[in-house]
Amino acid sequence: NEYKSYLRCEMASNIESSMEENPAKKQKLNPSDEVLTEENNNGSEEVANEQDNNNAKKMKLKEDSTQVKDESQKKEDNQIKENQEIKEDEVNNENQNNEETRPDTICDETSEEKLPKKKQSGIALICGSLNWDLMGRGSKAATQKKSEPQWTPAVIANLSEQRITDVITGPLACHCFFITEDNRLYGLGRNENGQLGLGHKHRQDSPVEIPFFRGKKVLGAACGKGHSIVYTESNGCFGMGDNSMGQCGVGTSGKNLDIIIPKQCEIDYPVKQAACGLDFTLFLTEKGTVYSSGSSANGQLGINDAGEYIEKRKVFYTPFSTPVKVHSFFTKEPRTKEIIRLQNVVIRQVSAGANHCLAVSEKDELFTWGFNGHGRLGHKTTENELVPMRVLFFRPGFRFEGVRIAKCSHSGCLAVNRAGTLFIWGQNHLSKYECPYPVQIDDLYGWKVDDMSSGMKHHIITAEGSCIAFGRSTEGELGIGPNIKSASKGDKMRDVEGLKILQCAAGYALTLLLALDNNAESKEILSKLSSVYH
Repeated sequence: NEYKSYLRCEMASNIESSMEENPAKKQKLNPSDEVLTEENNNGSEEVANEQDNNNAKKMKLKEDSTQVKDESQKKEDNQIKENQEIKEDEVNNENQNNEETRPDTICDETSEEKLPKKKQSGIALICGSLNWDLMGRGSKAATQKKSEPQWTPAVIANLSEQRITDVITGPLACHCFFITEDNRLYGLGRNENGQLGLGHKHRQDSPVEIPFFRGKKVLGAACGKGHSIVYTESNGCFGMGDNSMGQCGVGTSGKNLDIIIPKQCEIDYPVKQAACGLDFTLFLTEKGTVYSSGSSANGQLGINDAGEYIEKRKVFYTPFSTPVKVHSFFTKEPRTKEIIRLQNVVIRQVSAGANHCLAVSEKDELFTWGFNGHGRLGHKTTENELVPMRVLFFRPGFRFEGVRIAKCSHSGCLAVNRAGTLFIWGQNHLSKYECPYPVQIDDLYGWKVDDMSSGMKHHIITAEGSCIAFGRSTEGELGIGPNIKSASKGDKMRDVEGLKILQCAAGYALTLLLALDNNAESKEILSKLSSVYH
Protein backbone atom coordinates (compact mmCIF):
# COMPACT_ATOMS: atom_id res chain seq x y z
CA ASN A 1 0.00 0.00 0.00
CA GLU A 2 2.83 2.38 0.87
CA TYR A 3 4.44 1.65 -2.49
CA LYS A 4 1.16 2.35 -4.35
CA SER A 5 0.67 5.60 -2.51
CA TYR A 6 4.28 6.50 -3.31
CA LEU A 7 3.59 5.94 -7.05
CA ARG A 8 0.48 8.05 -6.86
CA CYS A 9 2.45 10.87 -5.24
CA GLU A 10 5.06 10.67 -7.97
CA MET A 11 2.39 10.77 -10.70
CA ALA A 12 0.70 13.74 -9.08
CA SER A 13 3.94 15.64 -8.74
CA ASN A 14 4.79 14.95 -12.38
CA ILE A 15 1.39 16.18 -13.51
CA GLU A 16 1.69 19.33 -11.38
CA SER A 17 5.16 20.11 -12.71
CA SER A 18 3.98 19.67 -16.29
CA MET A 19 1.05 22.00 -15.61
CA GLU A 20 3.36 24.67 -14.27
CA GLU A 21 5.51 24.39 -17.36
CA ASN A 22 2.46 24.50 -19.79
CA PRO A 23 -0.66 26.23 -18.36
CA ALA A 24 -2.62 25.45 -21.55
CA LYS A 25 -2.68 21.74 -20.72
CA LYS A 26 -4.11 22.50 -17.28
CA GLN A 27 -7.29 23.89 -18.80
CA LYS A 28 -7.88 20.74 -20.92
CA LEU A 29 -7.99 18.39 -17.98
CA ASN A 30 -11.13 16.29 -17.71
CA PRO A 31 -12.97 15.51 -14.45
CA SER A 32 -11.41 12.05 -14.26
CA ASP A 33 -7.93 13.64 -14.07
CA GLU A 34 -9.11 15.85 -11.21
CA VAL A 35 -10.31 12.79 -9.32
CA LEU A 36 -6.94 11.14 -9.78
CA THR A 37 -5.09 14.13 -8.45
CA GLU A 38 -7.34 14.31 -5.40
CA GLU A 39 -6.73 10.61 -4.68
CA ASN A 40 -2.99 11.07 -5.09
CA ASN A 41 -2.98 14.04 -2.75
CA ASN A 42 -4.89 12.09 -0.12
CA GLY A 43 -2.42 9.22 -0.40
CA SER A 44 0.58 11.46 0.00
CA GLU A 45 -0.98 13.03 3.08
CA GLU A 46 -1.47 9.57 4.62
CA VAL A 47 2.16 8.62 3.92
CA ALA A 48 3.42 11.84 5.48
CA ASN A 49 1.29 11.24 8.58
CA GLU A 50 2.67 7.71 8.91
CA GLN A 51 6.25 8.97 8.59
CA ASP A 52 5.64 11.60 11.27
CA ASN A 53 4.28 8.94 13.60
CA ASN A 54 7.31 6.71 13.01
CA ASN A 55 9.73 9.59 13.63
CA ALA A 56 7.96 10.46 16.85
CA LYS A 57 8.25 6.85 18.03
CA LYS A 58 11.99 6.79 17.21
CA MET A 59 12.57 10.03 19.12
CA LYS A 60 10.77 8.58 22.12
CA LEU A 61 12.93 5.45 22.02
CA LYS A 62 16.11 7.57 21.81
CA GLU A 63 15.06 9.67 24.77
CA ASP A 64 14.26 6.57 26.80
CA SER A 65 17.64 4.99 25.92
CA THR A 66 19.56 8.16 26.79
CA GLN A 67 17.77 8.32 30.13
CA VAL A 68 18.73 4.72 30.82
CA LYS A 69 22.34 5.41 29.80
CA ASP A 70 22.53 8.50 32.00
CA GLU A 71 21.21 6.56 34.96
CA SER A 72 23.70 3.70 34.39
CA GLN A 73 26.57 6.18 33.89
CA LYS A 74 25.68 7.90 37.15
CA LYS A 75 25.68 4.55 38.93
CA GLU A 76 29.11 3.68 37.47
CA ASP A 77 30.57 7.08 38.44
CA ASN A 78 29.28 6.72 41.96
CA GLN A 79 30.76 3.24 42.19
CA ILE A 80 34.18 4.47 40.91
CA LYS A 81 34.17 7.32 43.41
CA GLU A 82 33.40 4.93 46.24
CA ASN A 83 36.23 2.59 45.13
CA GLN A 84 38.68 5.49 44.89
CA GLU A 85 37.77 6.71 48.35
CA ILE A 86 38.26 3.21 49.73
CA LYS A 87 41.66 2.90 48.03
CA GLU A 88 42.78 6.32 49.27
CA ASP A 89 41.82 5.37 52.81
CA GLU A 90 43.79 2.12 52.50
CA VAL A 91 46.85 3.94 51.10
CA ASN A 92 46.71 6.54 53.84
CA ASN A 93 46.52 3.84 56.46
CA GLU A 94 49.48 2.02 54.91
CA ASN A 95 51.52 5.23 54.76
CA GLN A 96 50.75 5.96 58.38
CA ASN A 97 51.83 2.47 59.37
CA ASN A 98 55.00 2.72 57.28
CA GLU A 99 55.88 6.11 58.73
CA GLU A 100 55.74 4.63 62.18
CA THR A 101 58.09 1.77 61.30
CA ARG A 102 60.53 3.23 58.72
CA PRO A 103 63.35 5.71 59.46
CA ASP A 104 63.06 9.47 58.93
CA THR A 105 64.81 9.43 55.52
CA ILE A 106 62.32 9.04 52.69
CA CYS A 107 63.35 7.84 49.22
CA ASP A 108 61.72 9.81 46.45
CA GLU A 109 60.80 7.93 43.26
CA THR A 110 61.91 10.80 41.05
CA SER A 111 65.38 10.78 42.59
CA GLU A 112 65.96 7.27 41.22
CA GLU A 113 65.19 8.48 37.69
CA LYS A 114 67.64 11.37 37.99
CA LEU A 115 70.50 9.09 39.04
CA PRO A 116 72.89 8.29 36.13
CA LYS A 117 72.79 4.78 34.77
CA LYS A 118 75.50 2.52 36.07
CA LYS A 119 78.05 1.65 33.41
CA GLN A 120 78.43 -1.96 32.38
CA SER A 121 81.78 -3.51 33.21
CA GLY A 122 83.76 -6.22 31.49
CA ILE A 123 87.17 -7.59 30.53
CA ALA A 124 89.81 -5.49 28.72
CA LEU A 125 91.32 -6.88 25.48
CA ILE A 126 94.22 -5.56 23.40
CA CYS A 127 95.74 -6.20 19.96
CA GLY A 128 98.35 -4.48 17.78
CA SER A 129 101.82 -3.21 18.55
CA LEU A 130 103.14 -3.57 22.11
CA ASN A 131 106.48 -1.88 21.29
CA TRP A 132 105.53 1.39 22.92
CA ASP A 133 108.73 3.36 22.34
CA LEU A 134 109.16 2.17 18.74
CA MET A 135 105.56 2.61 17.62
CA GLY A 136 105.33 5.03 14.68
CA ARG A 137 109.09 5.61 14.46
CA GLY A 138 110.04 3.97 11.21
CA SER A 139 113.77 4.74 10.88
CA LYS A 140 114.50 4.33 14.57
CA ALA A 141 112.39 1.21 14.88
CA ALA A 142 114.00 -0.41 11.82
CA THR A 143 117.39 -0.58 13.53
CA GLN A 144 116.11 -2.05 16.79
CA LYS A 145 114.77 -5.44 17.64
CA LYS A 146 111.03 -5.50 18.09
CA SER A 147 108.77 -8.01 19.75
CA GLU A 148 106.09 -9.74 17.71
CA PRO A 149 102.81 -7.77 17.44
CA GLN A 150 99.66 -9.12 19.05
CA TRP A 151 97.80 -10.17 15.92
CA THR A 152 94.51 -11.12 17.58
CA PRO A 153 92.69 -9.74 20.67
CA ALA A 154 94.24 -10.93 23.93
CA VAL A 155 93.13 -10.64 27.54
CA ILE A 156 95.17 -8.21 29.68
CA ALA A 157 96.03 -10.67 32.42
CA ASN A 158 96.85 -8.35 35.32
CA LEU A 159 93.53 -6.51 34.77
CA SER A 160 91.41 -9.65 34.47
CA GLU A 161 90.48 -9.47 38.15
CA GLN A 162 89.36 -5.86 37.79
CA ARG A 163 85.93 -4.83 36.54
CA ILE A 164 86.74 -2.36 33.74
CA THR A 165 84.15 0.26 32.68
CA ASP A 166 86.21 2.31 30.18
CA VAL A 167 89.11 1.70 27.78
CA ILE A 168 90.75 4.90 26.50
CA THR A 169 93.33 5.86 23.88
CA GLY A 170 93.49 8.23 20.88
CA PRO A 171 94.30 8.25 17.15
CA LEU A 172 97.76 9.73 17.81
CA ALA A 173 98.37 8.05 21.18
CA CYS A 174 100.91 5.37 22.02
CA HIS A 175 99.59 5.10 25.58
CA CYS A 176 96.23 4.16 27.06
CA PHE A 177 94.12 4.22 30.21
CA PHE A 178 91.65 1.89 31.93
CA ILE A 179 88.98 2.94 34.44
CA THR A 180 87.68 0.38 36.93
CA GLU A 181 84.21 -0.03 38.37
CA ASP A 182 85.31 1.67 41.59
CA ASN A 183 86.66 4.70 39.59
CA ARG A 184 90.38 3.94 39.81
CA LEU A 185 92.71 4.75 36.91
CA TYR A 186 95.32 2.42 35.35
CA GLY A 187 97.89 3.47 32.72
CA LEU A 188 99.96 1.63 30.11
CA GLY A 189 102.43 2.48 27.33
CA ARG A 190 104.71 5.32 26.26
CA ASN A 191 105.56 7.87 28.94
CA GLU A 192 108.45 9.95 27.61
CA ASN A 193 106.60 13.22 28.33
CA GLY A 194 105.08 12.05 31.59
CA GLN A 195 101.67 11.62 29.93
CA LEU A 196 100.75 8.74 32.27
CA GLY A 197 101.00 10.98 35.33
CA LEU A 198 103.23 8.57 37.27
CA GLY A 199 105.75 11.21 38.36
CA HIS A 200 108.48 9.93 36.00
CA LYS A 201 109.14 9.48 32.26
CA HIS A 202 109.82 5.74 32.11
CA ARG A 203 107.87 3.49 29.76
CA GLN A 204 105.17 1.42 31.43
CA ASP A 205 105.15 -2.10 30.00
CA SER A 206 102.19 -3.37 32.01
CA PRO A 207 99.08 -1.65 33.38
CA VAL A 208 99.66 0.05 36.71
CA GLU A 209 97.37 2.09 38.93
CA ILE A 210 98.16 5.81 38.95
CA PRO A 211 98.57 6.74 42.64
CA PHE A 212 97.71 10.42 42.17
CA PHE A 213 94.06 9.62 41.38
CA ARG A 214 93.39 7.27 44.28
CA GLY A 215 90.23 8.42 46.05
CA LYS A 216 89.41 11.03 43.41
CA LYS A 217 86.67 9.03 41.63
CA VAL A 218 87.83 9.26 38.01
CA LEU A 219 85.02 9.67 35.45
CA GLY A 220 86.97 9.70 32.20
CA ALA A 221 90.18 10.53 30.35
CA ALA A 222 91.53 11.50 26.93
CA CYS A 223 94.84 10.75 25.20
CA GLY A 224 96.75 13.01 22.79
CA LYS A 225 100.12 12.41 21.17
CA GLY A 226 102.18 13.37 24.21
CA HIS A 227 99.66 14.64 26.75
CA SER A 228 96.60 13.41 28.63
CA ILE A 229 93.54 14.83 30.37
CA VAL A 230 91.75 13.15 33.30
CA TYR A 231 88.48 14.47 34.74
CA THR A 232 87.00 13.48 38.10
CA GLU A 233 83.65 13.75 39.79
CA SER A 234 84.36 16.44 42.40
CA ASN A 235 88.10 17.18 42.28
CA GLY A 236 88.16 18.88 38.88
CA CYS A 237 90.08 18.20 35.67
CA PHE A 238 93.82 17.44 35.42
CA GLY A 239 96.40 17.68 32.64
CA MET A 240 99.76 15.92 32.30
CA GLY A 241 102.51 15.34 29.75
CA ASP A 242 103.71 17.60 26.93
CA ASN A 243 102.62 21.21 27.55
CA SER A 244 104.75 23.07 25.01
CA MET A 245 101.69 24.77 23.45
CA GLY A 246 99.56 24.94 26.58
CA GLN A 247 97.54 21.88 25.55
CA CYS A 248 97.19 20.71 29.17
CA GLY A 249 95.15 23.82 29.97
CA VAL A 250 96.93 24.54 33.25
CA GLY A 251 97.62 28.23 32.58
CA THR A 252 101.31 27.87 31.64
CA SER A 253 103.21 26.64 28.60
CA GLY A 254 106.75 26.26 27.29
CA LYS A 255 109.25 23.82 25.84
CA ASN A 256 110.86 21.34 28.21
CA LEU A 257 108.10 22.02 30.75
CA ASP A 258 106.50 18.59 30.72
CA ILE A 259 104.02 17.91 33.51
CA ILE A 260 104.92 14.56 35.07
CA ILE A 261 102.64 14.97 38.10
CA PRO A 262 99.02 15.76 37.16
CA LYS A 263 98.18 19.44 37.51
CA GLN A 264 94.69 20.91 37.75
CA CYS A 265 93.33 22.59 34.62
CA GLU A 266 92.23 26.23 34.69
CA ILE A 267 88.56 25.52 34.09
CA ASP A 268 85.94 26.33 36.71
CA TYR A 269 83.09 24.15 35.42
CA PRO A 270 82.51 20.39 35.80
CA VAL A 271 83.84 18.55 32.74
CA LYS A 272 81.94 15.57 31.35
CA GLN A 273 84.17 14.83 28.33
CA ALA A 274 87.56 15.78 26.92
CA ALA A 275 89.27 15.21 23.56
CA CYS A 276 92.99 15.56 22.82
CA GLY A 277 94.65 16.28 19.48
CA LEU A 278 98.26 16.73 18.46
CA ASP A 279 98.88 19.86 20.58
CA PHE A 280 95.44 21.02 21.73
CA THR A 281 92.55 19.90 23.93
CA LEU A 282 88.75 20.28 23.93
CA PHE A 283 86.79 20.36 27.20
CA LEU A 284 83.02 19.75 27.25
CA THR A 285 81.23 20.92 30.40
CA GLU A 286 78.10 19.40 31.89
CA LYS A 287 76.07 22.38 30.60
CA GLY A 288 77.06 21.60 27.01
CA THR A 289 79.65 24.38 26.59
CA VAL A 290 82.96 23.76 24.79
CA TYR A 291 86.32 25.16 25.97
CA SER A 292 89.66 24.68 24.21
CA SER A 293 93.35 25.20 24.92
CA GLY A 294 96.68 24.73 23.14
CA SER A 295 97.71 25.63 19.60
CA SER A 296 95.24 27.34 17.26
CA ALA A 297 97.53 27.47 14.22
CA ASN A 298 94.92 25.81 11.98
CA GLY A 299 91.84 27.12 13.76
CA GLN A 300 91.41 23.93 15.79
CA LEU A 301 90.43 25.84 18.94
CA GLY A 302 87.32 27.20 17.19
CA ILE A 303 87.71 30.74 18.58
CA ASN A 304 88.21 32.59 15.26
CA ASP A 305 91.80 33.38 16.20
CA ALA A 306 94.87 31.50 14.97
CA GLY A 307 97.10 33.43 17.37
CA GLU A 308 99.71 34.08 14.70
CA TYR A 309 102.28 36.88 14.80
CA ILE A 310 105.43 37.73 12.84
CA GLU A 311 108.80 38.15 14.46
CA LYS A 312 112.09 38.47 12.59
CA ARG A 313 110.31 37.61 9.34
CA LYS A 314 109.03 34.36 10.77
CA VAL A 315 105.47 33.40 11.66
CA PHE A 316 104.87 32.25 15.22
CA TYR A 317 101.71 31.18 17.03
CA THR A 318 100.65 32.25 20.49
CA PRO A 319 99.67 29.28 22.68
CA PHE A 320 96.40 29.47 24.59
CA SER A 321 97.41 27.87 27.88
CA THR A 322 94.15 28.72 29.69
CA PRO A 323 90.97 27.12 28.27
CA VAL A 324 88.99 29.57 26.12
CA LYS A 325 85.25 29.32 25.53
CA VAL A 326 84.01 28.46 22.03
CA HIS A 327 81.32 31.12 21.82
CA SER A 328 79.61 30.64 18.46
CA PHE A 329 78.45 27.94 16.06
CA PHE A 330 77.62 28.71 12.44
CA THR A 331 75.98 27.33 9.33
CA LYS A 332 76.00 28.22 5.64
CA GLU A 333 72.87 28.72 3.57
CA PRO A 334 73.05 25.87 0.99
CA ARG A 335 72.14 28.09 -1.99
CA THR A 336 73.44 31.56 -1.19
CA LYS A 337 76.40 30.40 0.98
CA GLU A 338 75.46 33.09 3.49
CA ILE A 339 77.01 32.45 6.91
CA ILE A 340 74.43 32.42 9.72
CA ARG A 341 75.17 32.33 13.43
CA LEU A 342 73.08 29.73 15.26
CA GLN A 343 71.52 30.44 18.63
CA ASN A 344 71.31 28.30 21.77
CA VAL A 345 73.55 25.46 20.58
CA VAL A 346 74.14 22.87 23.31
CA ILE A 347 76.88 20.29 22.66
CA ARG A 348 76.71 16.69 23.90
CA GLN A 349 79.83 15.14 22.33
CA VAL A 350 83.26 16.26 21.09
CA SER A 351 86.13 14.54 19.29
CA ALA A 352 89.58 15.56 18.02
CA GLY A 353 91.91 14.43 15.27
CA ALA A 354 95.46 15.58 14.61
CA ASN A 355 94.51 19.21 13.87
CA HIS A 356 90.74 19.18 13.41
CA CYS A 357 87.69 18.81 15.64
CA LEU A 358 84.02 17.91 15.61
CA ALA A 359 81.08 18.38 17.95
CA VAL A 360 77.55 16.94 18.04
CA SER A 361 74.73 19.07 19.44
CA GLU A 362 71.68 18.05 21.47
CA LYS A 363 69.67 18.49 18.25
CA ASP A 364 71.95 15.93 16.51
CA GLU A 365 73.67 18.57 14.38
CA LEU A 366 77.31 17.99 13.41
CA PHE A 367 79.89 20.82 13.51
CA THR A 368 83.52 20.61 12.34
CA TRP A 369 86.42 23.07 12.36
CA GLY A 370 90.21 23.31 12.13
CA PHE A 371 92.58 22.01 9.47
CA ASN A 372 90.78 20.87 6.31
CA GLY A 373 93.42 18.98 4.33
CA HIS A 374 91.90 16.20 2.18
CA GLY A 375 88.45 17.67 2.96
CA ARG A 376 88.40 16.14 6.44
CA LEU A 377 85.81 18.68 7.67
CA GLY A 378 83.16 17.43 5.24
CA HIS A 379 82.29 20.83 3.72
CA LYS A 380 83.22 19.92 0.09
CA THR A 381 86.21 22.28 0.31
CA THR A 382 89.79 22.21 1.58
CA GLU A 383 89.76 25.58 3.29
CA ASN A 384 90.42 25.71 7.03
CA GLU A 385 87.61 26.76 9.35
CA LEU A 386 88.42 28.96 12.34
CA VAL A 387 84.95 28.52 13.87
CA PRO A 388 82.58 25.55 14.21
CA MET A 389 80.64 25.17 10.97
CA ARG A 390 77.65 22.86 10.54
CA VAL A 391 78.05 19.97 8.09
CA LEU A 392 75.17 20.48 5.67
CA PHE A 393 75.05 16.83 4.69
CA PHE A 394 73.38 16.05 8.04
CA ARG A 395 71.30 19.25 8.26
CA PRO A 396 67.63 19.16 9.36
CA GLY A 397 65.25 18.37 6.52
CA PHE A 398 67.85 16.47 4.50
CA ARG A 399 67.31 12.73 4.06
CA PHE A 400 70.40 11.83 6.12
CA GLU A 401 69.56 14.35 8.86
CA GLY A 402 70.74 13.85 12.43
CA VAL A 403 74.00 12.43 13.81
CA ARG A 404 73.88 9.96 16.67
CA ILE A 405 77.62 9.61 17.20
CA ALA A 406 80.73 10.93 15.42
CA LYS A 407 84.49 10.44 15.83
CA CYS A 408 87.65 11.95 14.36
CA SER A 409 90.36 9.78 12.90
CA HIS A 410 93.90 11.09 12.48
CA SER A 411 92.98 12.93 9.27
CA GLY A 412 89.31 12.20 8.65
CA CYS A 413 85.94 11.67 10.31
CA LEU A 414 83.29 9.00 10.80
CA ALA A 415 79.64 9.54 11.74
CA VAL A 416 76.56 7.42 12.35
CA ASN A 417 73.21 9.04 11.57
CA ARG A 418 69.90 8.43 13.33
CA ALA A 419 69.14 5.44 11.13
CA GLY A 420 72.39 3.72 12.20
CA THR A 421 74.15 4.17 8.84
CA LEU A 422 77.93 4.77 8.88
CA PHE A 423 79.53 7.58 6.84
CA ILE A 424 83.20 8.42 6.35
CA TRP A 425 85.15 11.30 4.76
CA GLY A 426 88.58 12.90 4.63
CA GLN A 427 91.86 10.98 4.32
CA ASN A 428 91.18 7.47 5.55
CA HIS A 429 93.81 5.42 3.66
CA LEU A 430 91.07 3.67 1.70
CA SER A 431 91.18 5.16 -1.79
CA LYS A 432 87.52 4.75 -2.67
CA TYR A 433 86.39 6.48 0.54
CA GLU A 434 88.73 9.50 0.42
CA CYS A 435 86.24 12.27 -0.18
CA PRO A 436 85.69 15.90 0.99
CA TYR A 437 82.07 15.10 1.96
CA PRO A 438 80.41 12.16 3.79
CA VAL A 439 80.01 8.94 1.84
CA GLN A 440 78.33 5.77 2.97
CA ILE A 441 80.49 2.68 3.50
CA ASP A 442 78.98 0.18 1.08
CA ASP A 443 80.45 -2.88 2.80
CA LEU A 444 78.52 -2.05 5.97
CA TYR A 445 75.24 -1.18 4.28
CA GLY A 446 72.34 -2.52 6.34
CA TRP A 447 74.39 -2.90 9.54
CA LYS A 448 73.18 -0.91 12.54
CA VAL A 449 76.37 0.58 14.00
CA ASP A 450 76.60 0.90 17.79
CA ASP A 451 80.07 2.43 18.25
CA MET A 452 83.28 3.11 16.36
CA SER A 453 86.81 4.41 16.84
CA SER A 454 89.66 5.36 14.53
CA GLY A 455 93.40 5.16 14.94
CA MET A 456 96.20 6.44 12.77
CA LYS A 457 95.23 4.38 9.72
CA HIS A 458 92.65 1.87 10.91
CA HIS A 459 89.02 1.85 12.01
CA ILE A 460 87.10 -0.35 14.44
CA ILE A 461 83.31 -0.71 14.27
CA THR A 462 80.91 -2.52 16.62
CA ALA A 463 77.59 -3.43 15.00
CA GLU A 464 74.88 -5.94 15.88
CA GLY A 465 77.09 -7.98 18.18
CA SER A 466 80.08 -8.13 15.82
CA CYS A 467 83.39 -6.28 15.83
CA ILE A 468 84.43 -5.17 12.33
CA ALA A 469 87.81 -3.71 11.35
CA PHE A 470 89.23 -2.16 8.19
CA GLY A 471 92.28 -0.15 7.19
CA ARG A 472 95.97 -0.79 7.80
CA SER A 473 97.13 -3.78 9.88
CA THR A 474 100.93 -3.78 9.67
CA GLU A 475 101.15 -4.13 13.47
CA GLY A 476 98.10 -6.34 13.96
CA GLU A 477 95.84 -3.45 14.98
CA LEU A 478 92.87 -4.91 13.09
CA GLY A 479 92.95 -8.07 15.20
CA ILE A 480 92.12 -10.33 12.25
CA GLY A 481 95.23 -12.52 12.31
CA PRO A 482 98.86 -12.60 11.14
CA ASN A 483 100.12 -11.97 7.63
CA ILE A 484 97.22 -9.62 6.85
CA LYS A 485 98.66 -6.18 6.20
CA SER A 486 95.42 -4.38 5.38
CA ALA A 487 91.70 -4.84 4.82
CA SER A 488 89.99 -2.50 2.35
CA LYS A 489 86.64 -4.09 3.13
CA GLY A 490 85.28 -4.60 6.63
CA ASP A 491 86.45 -7.88 8.14
CA LYS A 492 85.15 -9.45 11.36
CA MET A 493 87.40 -10.18 14.33
CA ARG A 494 86.70 -13.90 14.35
CA ASP A 495 88.23 -14.56 17.74
CA VAL A 496 85.73 -12.33 19.56
CA GLU A 497 82.67 -13.31 17.52
CA GLY A 498 79.88 -14.12 19.98
CA LEU A 499 81.09 -11.63 22.58
CA LYS A 500 79.21 -8.41 23.26
CA ILE A 501 81.74 -5.60 22.82
CA LEU A 502 80.79 -2.70 25.08
CA GLN A 503 83.50 -0.28 23.90
CA CYS A 504 86.24 0.00 21.32
CA ALA A 505 89.19 2.42 21.28
CA ALA A 506 91.77 2.74 18.51
CA GLY A 507 95.26 4.13 19.13
CA TYR A 508 98.18 4.87 16.84
CA ALA A 509 98.80 1.19 16.03
CA LEU A 510 96.77 -0.64 18.66
CA THR A 511 93.17 -1.47 19.50
CA LEU A 512 91.44 -1.82 22.86
CA LEU A 513 88.15 -3.66 23.38
CA LEU A 514 85.88 -4.01 26.40
CA ALA A 515 84.04 -7.35 26.34
CA LEU A 516 81.05 -8.29 28.47
CA ASP A 517 81.50 -11.54 30.44
CA ASN A 518 78.14 -11.98 32.12
CA ASN A 519 77.32 -15.54 31.02
CA ALA A 520 78.91 -18.95 30.56
CA GLU A 521 79.13 -18.65 26.77
CA SER A 522 81.11 -15.38 26.87
CA LYS A 523 83.39 -16.70 29.60
CA GLU A 524 84.14 -19.75 27.49
CA ILE A 525 85.07 -17.58 24.48
CA LEU A 526 87.32 -15.42 26.67
CA SER A 527 89.05 -18.49 28.08
CA LYS A 528 90.14 -19.48 24.55
CA LEU A 529 91.86 -16.14 23.91
CA SER A 530 95.56 -15.63 24.52
CA SER A 531 96.69 -13.31 27.31
CA VAL A 532 99.41 -10.68 27.78
CA TYR A 533 100.96 -8.76 30.70
CA HIS A 534 100.94 -11.59 33.24
